[in-house]
Amino acid sequence: MIFRMHMLAHRHSAQRIKIPTGIMRLQSRQLLTSNQSEKYCMDLVRTHDYEQFLITLFTPEFARQTVWALKAFNVETAIIRDAVTDVNIGSMRIQWWRDAIEKTFQGSAPNHPVMMALAKSLESTRLSRMWFTKILAAREANLRDTQHTTIADLEAYSENTMSSLIYLHLEALGVTDVNAEHAASHSGKAIGITTALRSTPFNISKQRFYLPTEIMAQHQVVTEDIFRFGSNEHLLDAVFTIATRANDQILTARSFSKDVPITAIPALLPLILGDNYLTNLQKANFNVFDPSLQKKSLFLQFYIWNLARKNKY
Repeated sequence: MIFRMHMLAHRHSAQRIKIPTGIMRLQSRQLLTSNQSEKYCMDLVRTHDYEQFLITLFTPEFARQTVWALKAFNVETAIIRDAVTDVNIGSMRIQWWRDAIEKTFQGSAPNHPVMMALAKSLESTRLSRMWFTKILAAREANLRDTQHTTIADLEAYSENTMSSLIYLHLEALGVTDVNAEHAASHSGKAIGITTALRSTPFNISKQRFYLPTEIMAQHQVVTEDIFRFGSNEHLLDAVFTIATRANDQILTARSFSKDVPITAIPALLPLILGDNYLTNLQKANFNVFDPSLQKKSLFLQFYIWNLARKNKY
């Protein structure tokens, strides 16, 4: 665990409307085959969220295609904000996905690889439409680039996005267990918080700043200074406070580990990604702009494998 308890006392994220087929536009009106849809989802996740792709490799084969589809859905909807410059166009794309989910659950999926893959999964897997709805609602709210007011607001966004994705992963595995659900909730919040920290350099380059205003004010962080000069002592202290909250969520998620069924472990493995980032962030003295944090870890796959084989997350 990244923060040893004795360390917590120290500190010291008007264009033409196109059908949102994401990275790959469909070139044909022919219906996609199951293999084509599955490959699209797998390749999309591997290309745009490689760490999550590594996680999927530890999902049992019977659920892997479904999980690739779920994570591809997450990628497709997450990139909308950066793919448009107009909020209204972004909302229309979100609505396209909302309608697509509705049609897919009704048995008439649109000819889009993610929806076709989900339709195939729904033939044998029970997935709750509610989690897709929550993800899309949160993505739409995030189009407006509104800075979170409190850490609780950031956690709520993380619950609606990352936790919802883990709940769907649990359903793909056929797991219905209250302890697994509690672990999923806290895991999603931890992942969401670390994602906000991790994406801060990119967002700053886009003149966006999402870290909670309450914590920024507490540590006297001036946003304009961050836009102009990057990190400073005030931001380091603020990042430490936020990272500590993420660590608390990791500890809470893992407090359920003895009661979580082994079959749920693959869905909870993404927590390792948040933990790994916090470990590296601590080594970088909580400077989110440190170049070392942008490098791919050569040992991450082994780290995931080592915990997975021990049925840990």
